[in-house]
Amino acid sequence: MMKNYKYIFILLLTLISCEKKPTYNYGNKLIGEWIFEKENPARKNYFYTDFSYSFDKNGNCESKPGYFKTKEKTEKEERKTIFYGTKTKYKIEDDSLYIFNLITNKWDASKIVGVNTKKLKLNFKKNTILEFSKIKYKENQNENFDKIIISKSPCFGSCPINDIEINKNGNVNYSGSYYNSKNGFFKSKISSNQFNEIELSFKKTNYLNLKDKYSANWTDDQEVSVTFVKDNKIIKSITDYGRQSPKLFLINLEPLTFLYQKLKLSESKTIKDFQNIRYYRFQKGNQIISLTTSEVFYLFNLLDNSKTTNKKFKTLYITNYDVDFDVNKIETDGRFYKIFSKDKSSRTLDLGFNFIEKNELTKRLKLKTKYD
Repeated sequence: MMKNYKYIFILLLTLISCEKKPTYNYGNKLIGEWIFEKENPARKNYFYTDFSYSFDKNGNCESKPGYFKTKEKTEKEERKTIFYGTKTKYKIEDDSLYIFNLITNKWDASKIVGVNTKKLKLNFKKNTILEFSKIKYKENQNENFDKIIISKSPCFGSCPINDIEINKNGNVNYSGSYYNSKNGFFKSKISSNQFNEIELSFKKTNYLNLKDKYSANWTDDQEVSVTFVKDNKIIKSITDYGRQSPKLFLINLEPLTFLYQKLKLSESKTIKDFQNIRYYRFQKGNQIISLTTSEVFYLFNLLDNSKTTNKKFKTLYITNYDVDFDVNKIETDGRFYKIFSKDKSSRTLDLGFNFIEKNELTKRLKLKTKYD
């Protein structure tokens, strides 16, 4: 009898050991791009920034806007943000997703609660579910661009103040003013593949159909302006005060404003006086045409590469500067720009085309108010 019990016990152990673990098959379902929608239940006084994940079949993950770490102010250095990048790795073990954290150099784990063709749910913390939606888009060739320019304004605090212009030909112009790891004027290069990735990321946002201006109802925040250029023509400019534009658009801005930290920079030693100006408008009597900060950076980069000329032209717009710049005044007809220095000397630059006509800026002409 004892012998029979022994056989039964061995049989039970064998059955238990042969029991199969559940097969989740999350790998193929995860492939694609996901954007964060909400936390459920939402924790009081807890804030998630807009972010997204992109997974491919080779274990590559892109997390936008990326991995950042703040370096606090010291006696010798101002406060700055260090950018670690957006591209990392991921892996799936049983029902858990692991994403490699570029800052800690460790794997961040979360449980996959559910995933289908539209939704992804991850459990990062106990009883807290983060919900994502799958990003779907149709590529539109009409949304191609040759340049993208992004400018970040000051805020009440230590927001990075900088400008960057990224060109399809690979040229990058960067200017850092305050709270950056590099301040000054620099040039660099990117590959055609890098530009194509940037272009595609914004085509997914349907940027041509976004509003020209987004604004929060509070003060002392930062404004970010973005300009897209094709064939030397501005095809779209967007300003966002207080992070109010669509999140799919927002998450693509931040990595580009910190792109300079991932590039080999060559400092420009011969900076023209007007390149230190971040504010410019065309003024005709009591009428003005205002430019966004990114449009100013674009225009002045064009002028930086323009030829000096002795050609006379009829002045249509005059901009005066009373602040502490080397530039005292700029006179222009849209193509030629006569720049007066504080010492009353001047020079004329030929842009090669009429910036106002090319970009149909007369449509913006408005009466100057006391706030302008």
